[in-house]
Amino acid sequence: MTAPTPKPDENTPRRRFGVPRPAALAGSAFLAFAVFTIALLRVLPEPHTRSDYLIVGTLATLAGLIVVFAGLVLGRRKKLD
Repeated sequence: MTAPTPKPDENTPRRRFGVPRPAALAGSAFLAFAVFTIALLRVLPEPHTRSDYLIVGTLATLAGLIVVFAGLVLGRRKKLD
């Protein structure tokens, strides 16, 4: 036998604006990428070589991927109330 599906709580707060989750993750990843790119280019001494840009791009991409991974893992946690 199947159990009846519980109805959602009516006291649950609703989101004010409906930003889709994939768009929020993509925006967060892009922001992390941009911040890391700018910060690392300012930290590395001038003039920048091709290998400097390769390192900056790699680390910025890693930062974006970490943000997406954290958003996927931590975003679906259920409250234990």
